[in-house]
Amino acid sequence: MNRHKFWTWLVFILLMVAFKGYAQQVEVERSDEKVIIGDQKYYVHQVKKGQTLYSISQAYGVSQKVIARENPDILLGLRPGQALKIPYRPEPAEETSSHDTSRYRYHRVKKGQTLYSLAQKYHVSAEVLRRYNPVLYDQELKARQTIKIPKDTARRKAVDKDKQQRAKTSRFIYHRVQKGETLYALSQRYQVDIRQIIRANEKLKKEDLQVGSEVRIPRKKASGRQSPVMDSPRPEELRDTVPTYYRTVRKHLPDCDSSGYYKGRTIRVGLFLPFYLEKNQQQFYVDSTRFDARGQAVTQKVKRNPNDIYPASEHFVEFYEGVLMALDSLSGKGIRVDLQVFDTAGDSSQTRAILNQHNLSSLDLMVGPVYKSNFRVMARFARRHQIHIISPFSKSPRWLQQNPYVLQVYPSRDAQLDQFAAYISNFSDRNMILVHSGDSLFYPQIRKFKDRIFSYLSHDTTFADVRFKEVAFKDSLFYLKQAMNRGEENIMIVPSEEEAFVTDVVNNLNTLSKQGYDMRVFGYSNWQDFVNIEMEYFYNINLTLFTPFHVDYRRPPVQRVIRKYRQTFYSEPSRYVFHGFDISYYFLTALHRYGRHFEDCLYRYDIPLCHSDYRFYRPYRASGMENVGLYLLKYRDDLTIDRVTMNRYMPRWVNR
Repeated sequence: MNRHKFWTWLVFILLMVAFKGYAQQVEVERSDEKVIIGDQKYYVHQVKKGQTLYSISQAYGVSQKVIARENPDILLGLRPGQALKIPYRPEPAEETSSHDTSRYRYHRVKKGQTLYSLAQKYHVSAEVLRRYNPVLYDQELKARQTIKIPKDTARRKAVDKDKQQRAKTSRFIYHRVQKGETLYALSQRYQVDIRQIIRANEKLKKEDLQVGSEVRIPRKKASGRQSPVMDSPRPEELRDTVPTYYRTVRKHLPDCDSSGYYKGRTIRVGLFLPFYLEKNQQQFYVDSTRFDARGQAVTQKVKRNPNDIYPASEHFVEFYEGVLMALDSLSGKGIRVDLQVFDTAGDSSQTRAILNQHNLSSLDLMVGPVYKSNFRVMARFARRHQIHIISPFSKSPRWLQQNPYVLQVYPSRDAQLDQFAAYISNFSDRNMILVHSGDSLFYPQIRKFKDRIFSYLSHDTTFADVRFKEVAFKDSLFYLKQAMNRGEENIMIVPSEEEAFVTDVVNNLNTLSKQGYDMRVFGYSNWQDFVNIEMEYFYNINLTLFTPFHVDYRRPPVQRVIRKYRQTFYSEPSRYVFHGFDISYYFLTALHRYGRHFEDCLYRYDIPLCHSDYRFYRPYRASGMENVGLYLLKYRDDLTIDRVTMNRYMPRWVNR
C-alpha cells in the first residue's frame, strides 16, 4: 500500500471513530412533559439528532422492547423531532455510580438462573431485587448480567419494609407468578376481576406480568352464601397451562359407566327460546317503507303471508328444527325424550311467568334461554334445583363463575384468543407482524392479544431472537411492505373483526402476494361473512381462520342430517339447524350414557357431530363448564379449504 492510500485510510478511520464518539456523547435527558393515556402515565420525549433507541431506554430506565411496543412507527427508524411516548418510571431513589461492596454484594447471573431462584438464594424478595436493580422492572434476567444485592443491614431494612407493607395489606393474597401464567389465568384462579389485580399492583399498569414476580391478589369478601356442594371430585390445579385450567384427578373419577341409569325411563328436557309466537300469529303488519312526493312516510296496513316467519324468530325456529332432527335420531337408538318447548319472547317477565305456571323442577336438562336477562332468571332456578342448563349462543363466561350447573357451548372470546395466541407462537422462527388500525379505542384489546402471544413465546428459550413487529395500518402498502421480508415466510396476524379495516388489509396483502411476498395470514371466523372481500383473495394470501363451528359437507353425519332435513322440511338446513342438532344429540346421549352427573365424564366423551368438536373444561373450582373446541380453516392455493381440529392446543386433560 502506498503512502497516499495509507494516510487516506487513516483519516477515514479517525473520522469514523470521532463520529461514533460524537454519537455516543449525545446526552439524553428525561422530558418534563407527561401525559396520561387511559389509566397509564407516559413521558413525551422528542428525539434529537444522534440519539438512539438504546440511549433513550437507558435515560428513562425502560427497555427498548417496551418503547418499541408503545411506538410501532419506530419500526422505520428514529427521526429527529419524532415524539415518543415512554411509560413513566420514577427515577430510582438510590443509585451508585460504582460498586459499593460495603453495602451490596454483586452477583453475575448464570445461565438458567431466575429472579425467583436468586431471591431464594439470598433470602430476599424478588421485589427487593427489582428495587435495587430498576432495569429488572422492564427486562427479564439475562445470563452474564450483574445485579446488586443488599446485604446485612440494607437487606434487613428492605425485608422489614416488605413485612411492614404486608402487615398493612393483609387483605391481599401474595402469588408468585409461574411460567406461562397470565392476568386472565390469575383472575380465573382467584375469581377476581383483572382490573382489581392491576389496581392492587401499580407496576402492572406500566409493565407485563413477569415470571418469578410477586403479585398481590385482593381477597374475596365473604358473601355469607354457600355454593351448592357438587358430587364431582375436587379438581386439581394444572399449573403448566395458560390460562390456569383444572383437571379432575383421574384416580377419583367415577367409572363413567352408568348406561343403565335411564334404561326404561324418559329424559325430560325443557327448551326455552324466543319464538315470538304472538308476532307470528298477527294477521296484519304496518308497512312504512314508502314515501310520498313531500318525503313523508306513508303507512299502510298489510295482510301477512301465513307462511312468513317473524324475522327475529327465524334463526330460533331453525335451531328448534335441528333439535327435532336430533330427537328423531335418538328415538332410533331407543332413547326416549319428553321435550317441553316454551316461548320466552325475549322478555324476562315472560320467563318468570313460565317458571310460576309450570312445574319444571323435575327436568333433567334445560336448553336456553338466549338473552342474558332471561338466562339469569332461568340459571338461578337451575342452580336451586341442581339441573344442568345449556347456554347455546352466549360468548360471555360470566354465568360460569356463578353457577356450577351451566354448560357454555360457544367458546368465550378469551378462550378463542388464548388458543389463537398459542398456535401463532409456533411460528416464532418466522417474521411475525401484528397488524392493527392504531385506533386508541381498540388498543386495550391489541395489548391483551400481545400479552397472550408474548406469554407463549416466553416458553421458548430463544425468545430474544424472536422477530415481532407491529404495524399500525393506515390504508397504505408502504408500512406493510417495510415490515415484510422477501425470501422468507411472513406471519401476518390481524386480530380484528371490523369489516372495513379487514377488507383494506386483505386487499393490500393480496397485492403484495402478487408481488412475490411469501405470507401466511391469521384472522377471526367472522371474516367468512364479509361481503366486500373477493373470496379468491383468501386463497392468495394463505389465510387461516380460527372458528368454533364449521360444516364440512363431505362428512357422513352432515350428509345424513341434510337428507333427513330435506325429506322433513323440503328445504336446505342452515348452520342454526346444525347447531341445534349438535347440542341436543351430544348432551342427551351423554345424559343417557352417564346419568345426571354426566359432566364428570365429558373429558372422555367424543362423538362425531355436524359442525362442532366439543371440548369442555372447568375454568376454576366450582364453576360451570365451557367448550373450548376450535377448528383451523386453512385456505390453500389450490382453492380448497382444510379443516383441522385444534386438539393438541387444548388443556392437557382435554386431549384424548
